[in-house]
Amino acid sequence: MESEETKVDRLAGHMVRTATQSGIELKTGYGPDDISHLSYEADSGNPGEYPFLRGIYPNMYRDRLWLKSFIVSYATAEETNQAFRQYIANGMTDLRLLCDLPTQAGIDPDHPSAWNSMMCGGVATYALNVYEEMLDGLPLGDAVFELAHAGMSSFIYFYGLLVAMMENKGIDIKQLRGNSINDPIRTKLVYGCPDFPTRVDRRICLDHIEFSVGNTPNWRPVAPNGVDPCQGGMDAVRELGGCLAVATAVMEDLRKRGISLDEYGPMVFSLDAESDFFETIAKFRLARKMWAKIAREKFGATTDRAAQLKIGIRTSGLSLTYQKPLNNAARITLQILSCVLGGVNSLDASSMDEAVGLPSPEARIFNLDTQHIITHEANVPLVADPLGGSYYLEWLTSTMEGKVNEYLHEIEQQGGIFECLESGWLNKVMESSRLKVQREKAEGKRLIVGVNAFRSEEEEGPINEAIKDVAYKAPTIAMREERVREVKKFKASRDMARLKPLTRALFVATMEGRNVQRAVIEAAKAGMTIGECVGVIRLGSGVEYDPFKEIEAPGFVRDIVEG
Repeated sequence: MESEETKVDRLAGHMVRTATQSGIELKTGYGPDDISHLSYEADSGNPGEYPFLRGIYPNMYRDRLWLKSFIVSYATAEETNQAFRQYIANGMTDLRLLCDLPTQAGIDPDHPSAWNSMMCGGVATYALNVYEEMLDGLPLGDAVFELAHAGMSSFIYFYGLLVAMMENKGIDIKQLRGNSINDPIRTKLVYGCPDFPTRVDRRICLDHIEFSVGNTPNWRPVAPNGVDPCQGGMDAVRELGGCLAVATAVMEDLRKRGISLDEYGPMVFSLDAESDFFETIAKFRLARKMWAKIAREKFGATTDRAAQLKIGIRTSGLSLTYQKPLNNAARITLQILSCVLGGVNSLDASSMDEAVGLPSPEARIFNLDTQHIITHEANVPLVADPLGGSYYLEWLTSTMEGKVNEYLHEIEQQGGIFECLESGWLNKVMESSRLKVQREKAEGKRLIVGVNAFRSEEEEGPINEAIKDVAYKAPTIAMREERVREVKKFKASRDMARLKPLTRALFVATMEGRNVQRAVIEAAKAGMTIGECVGVIRLGSGVEYDPFKEIEAPGFVRDIVEG
């Protein structure tokens, strides 16, 4: 017998809302009068022309398709290397690197707090030797890398490992291509990463950027992140507003170090592709326009390159459901399509089985093939900004611009983005938005197919053969014990006569306020681990060695600090 809820679902034959996911109220139709206030030259422009609303290249995807990527990071370096090779063979062009949760928090596998989360979410990449195994045989000078970690220590350390590997192999580091999702707001707002206090996060962020600008010009060393705040509850307006605020604050700090936006070059944002199709497209177009205006009007950018914004996308993992998991294929396909119509530059699509466990090879190949079909069968990318000129889309983009500017004004009234973080204001905004979404779902004002609408009781779990065996398997006790033994053996095998002076150089550079990126690279070459790197920078910044206050500094570090 059908439940009352199921009966309501079966009878649903009308729309249940009149607004976008961000709460922008909509009419049932739009015409010329709705966009009469807009100027084509000032508000849109041609593709490849300021303000880049319609894309940053004149021919867009005819000349260069978006980079196809997804995070590949399994429990071991060997598994991850094999997966990279398989997916590259199937068309992946962008390698997203990640590590396990303790490493992202800035601690080694032999730390007491590492045990429960060790090898969860990625490889325990504690030192250069692990990176060498994970990337063995991959084209360091030709690949595009993305560092997708949470903690600020991860970016300065793992970028340092990439540079160290290239230098050890005699490859010019100017060939290094990719970006760091290096965002000192997101690391605390979403993850609460304990590796550094916010003031140190801010300084480390700038050190990484400053070094990269001078040494690896094809690396984008900062990418304000809207994906994780959006997954945490921020709507599209606040997601974009937050990215613009972070980019503005970081560039203001960088300008104090004597680096102009012309010297820095194009900005990169990491944004979310949500299920609201047209709002998502409008967000991508608007992001380029608003950053171009900030670049010229606030930072005096004199070149088109310096005013451009490149957009890297993660399709919404939050939109995926355990119930009726095959529906996720439809969600992902529409989200990928919104990215292409919105002119993004890099696309990391979630997998249909992600709500169940680690993505299966079948699901990831589906993601790549979906993009190939959109490109080569549907011919969607033949024309730049194919929806440009739509009365509805142009009105929605303009209306969203006004709301984003209102949010940016709120942030300024609160003292700026860093003050908003430290005061807890950003957390309150994110939590309020998250609760609003929960209420809409509970009240039936936001229908999720298979969850609170159109449910079939016999289809509660994953039933498809391709995804039924992907449930996450935690690493065994034996695997964790082996990893702890491995890191202890590695530490004991190092040439301390080489490591000690390089450790001291990092400590002194930190204490004296000099850029620490080169010191991190050289110490990593000598075997300094992520935990030791974080601890030494913390000591040089005047705080205790261990983020969790559970262990003392190693003897050789204490000798350096006390000496």
